[in-house]
Amino acid sequence: MPNAHSNSVADSTLQLHDGRLLGYAEYGAPAEKALFYFHGHPGSRAEAKFLADEAARANIRLVGVDRPGMGLSSFKGGRRLLDWPDDLLELADSLHIGRFSVIGFSGGGPYALACAYKIPHRLTACGIVAGVGHINPWLAFLSQWLPWLLLPMAKRFFQDEDRARQSLVRFAQNRPEPDRKSLQVPGIRELMAESLVQALRQGTRGPAYDGAMLGRSWGFKLDDIAFPALYLWHGELDQEVSVTAGRAVAARLGHCQATYYPSDGHISLIVNHREEIVRTLITRGS
Repeated sequence: MPNAHSNSVADSTLQLHDGRLLGYAEYGAPAEKALFYFHGHPGSRAEAKFLADEAARANIRLVGVDRPGMGLSSFKGGRRLLDWPDDLLELADSLHIGRFSVIGFSGGGPYALACAYKIPHRLTACGIVAGVGHINPWLAFLSQWLPWLLLPMAKRFFQDEDRARQSLVRFAQNRPEPDRKSLQVPGIRELMAESLVQALRQGTRGPAYDGAMLGRSWGFKLDDIAFPALYLWHGELDQEVSVTAGRAVAARLGHCQATYYPSDGHISLIVNHREEIVRTLITRGS
């Protein structure tokens, strides 16, 4: 998806202060303004390619980051959601990035909100795209063990990028029409396949742990986020993360500007509205 005009620095790692590696990739342009992209569940740094062309056109630096146990990032047992902003600050400092915007897609949404809560002084804007929300006690209970059962079974569909692309086409039959159409857009299926293969390159422990974390206490209340530049986008046809979840999150964020699209699903949301999302986070968050 990044075109000839986009800067791409893939497969980079940073050794954190505790010895772990943090994987990341840079896209867009080598500019002063920066946007950190937090992938879905499961996913990897390659998912940031959703926004690579728009980042290049907007002349911003786009950085996709692997969460622990996925892609190139070392697994970290016992981690909490609020540990993520600390890892991110180490990366931002190493890249000589002062203030920046963050965006979380799907399962990356809570990680973006954790940054808005813990490190607002370093942020210029925070975006949530089809982000997951707090779930009810029964689903929270299920989330503690379902990822450990389902991800090992799903891994066989994403062992390599060819198989992953084929699996995405097959699974798309059950998606809403806007999502099926988005998977036919040149480059979309390829970047999603790459991201999923990278997510599982170390096995399923990292993604399973990540999934289980989403059902636990996040360590902060949405009502306590005082950061003013919050933006949320959600498709009303989303079958993976219901728009009800998006509305519930927005209702608890006092400064959130929410936009809902009646004709978009989960994937089509970010595919169809990339320009708006990037320009909102960079322009209004300046």
